Amino acid sequence: VSTTGTPPSTRYGAAGGVYPGSTLLYVSLGFAGERFFDTFVLDTSSNQWSTRFCEGNCHPYAPTYPHARCLHSGSVVDADRLVIYGGCLSGGETGGPCPSGDSWIFRNSEQEWTRLPDCASPRTYSSMALLPEVNGQKRIVLYGGIEKNRQVIQTTASPADTVVVLDPDSMTWTTRITTASGSFPAKRASAAMALSSSGLYLFGGIDTETNALQNDIWFLAGNSTSADQAAAGECVPIFTNFLLVHGLLMFFGWGVCLVWGTFIARYFSSSGTTWFLLHRIFQVSGLVLSFIGFVLGIVSVQFDHFKFAHGAIGIIVMLLGISQPFNALARPHRPSEGEKTPLKRRIWELFHHNIGRVAVALALINISLGVFLALAHTAVWALWFVYLIVVILVFVFFELLKIPVVHEKMAAILPMKTKEYPVSNEQKMENVAKTDDSQQGEK
Repeated sequence: VSTTGTPPSTRYGAAGGVYPGSTLLYVSLGFAGERFFDTFVLDTSSNQWSTRFCEGNCHPYAPTYPHARCLHSGSVVDADRLVIYGGCLSGGETGGPCPSGDSWIFRNSEQEWTRLPDCASPRTYSSMALLPEVNGQKRIVLYGGIEKNRQVIQTTASPADTVVVLDPDSMTWTTRITTASGSFPAKRASAAMALSSSGLYLFGGIDTETNALQNDIWFLAGNSTSADQAAAGECVPIFTNFLLVHGLLMFFGWGVCLVWGTFIARYFSSSGTTWFLLHRIFQVSGLVLSFIGFVLGIVSVQFDHFKFAHGAIGIIVMLLGISQPFNALARPHRPSEGEKTPLKRRIWELFHHNIGRVAVALALINISLGVFLALAHTAVWALWFVYLIVVILVFVFFELLKIPVVHEKMAAILPMKTKEYPVSNEQKMENVAKTDDSQQGEK
C-alpha cells in the first residue's frame, strides 16, 4: 500500500487494530532498539498517516500517558478509542515493570490517554479482542500472556479457564470464568485472537507451562451481554517484583538512613561524641540497603541499564556513596580543642562533606524519578513528595539556625539557649584565636 504522511518507524511488539466499518488503523508503541511512546493512525480512505500522540516530546516519568513499551496487547473499542494492556517497560533506554499490569484507553478525537484501574495480573505477550456487540454495548477480552520472568518475585497467575473483561464505558475490568462447555485451552502466550459474529477465535501461541508451540484453534462463544453474565472471579491480590523491592530499599537507604545521617553530622557534630556513633550507624545501614537495592535495580531492567536518566543518576549516586567509607577511613585526625585545623583535615572535610551532600541531593531527585518510572499509584508518589518537602523544610530551618542573627531571634521565641548553637570547627578556631589575642593584650 502506498501511503503519504509520516509512517511509524520500524518496530515490532506494537499494538493496534481497526474497528469494523472504520477507515482508521491504529499502531501504538512498540520496540526497535528503544521503546516507543508514539501512537499513529492510518486513514485507509486516503492512505495517509498521522501522528496522534507524542511527536518526540514524551518522557518516561510522566504519569498522564503510557510509558514506552513493547509486547503489550491492544484492541480498538470503536473508531475513536484504543485500549492497551501490560507489556514490557524496561530496557530499550528506559526502565519500569516487565511485565507490567497497567492499562490505558486512548481517545483519538481528543488525543488523550486515560489510565484504567488495575485488575489482571501483569503480563507480556497477551491477546486482546473486542467481543460481538449487543445494542451498542462493548466489551474487550484480555487473555493469556507470560506472567512470570526474572523480574517477578511473586504473582497470582491467571487460571487457564479465566479471561479478563473490560467495560470501556465504565472503565472497569472484571475477571470471568469460561467453563460452561467444560473445556478450555492450555495457558498460552502470543496467541492470535480475532472477532467473529458470535464470539472470538483463538489460534496457536506458546504453552506457558511447557514452552511448546501450539497450532490448535479454539472458539470462545459469547458476546458483550453473556460476558457480564459469566461467573466472576477476583482481581489479582498479590504481585511483587524486584523493581518494587529495589524502590523500597532505595527509599529506606537513601531517603531515610543516609538523609538523616547527613542531617546529624551537619547540625549536631559540635557537641559530644554520640552524634558520630549515630552518623556511622545511619550511613553504614543506608549504604548496605542501597547497595542491595542497586543490585536488584540492575536485575529488574532487562538491558540498557544506564541509558536513561534514572539509571545514569543511580550509578553516579552509588559511586559517590560507596566512596564515602573509603574516604572516612583515610580521614586525618580531628584537631583538639584550641588547635588549628591542619590543611589535610580541611581538604578532607571539603571532599567528604560535599560529596555526601551531592550524593544525598541526587538520590532524592532520583527517588522522585523512580516513583513515576515504577508506575506507583497516585497515593504513593503523593506521600513521597510530602515526605520530601518535610525533609527540605527541616534542612532549611536548621540551616537558618546556623546564621547567628536568626538563631538569636529564634531563641527569643523558642525554648532555645544561645550557647547550644552549633558552630563549625572554623568558628571554634576563630573564637580561640580571639581569646588568645585578648589575653595577650591584657598582659
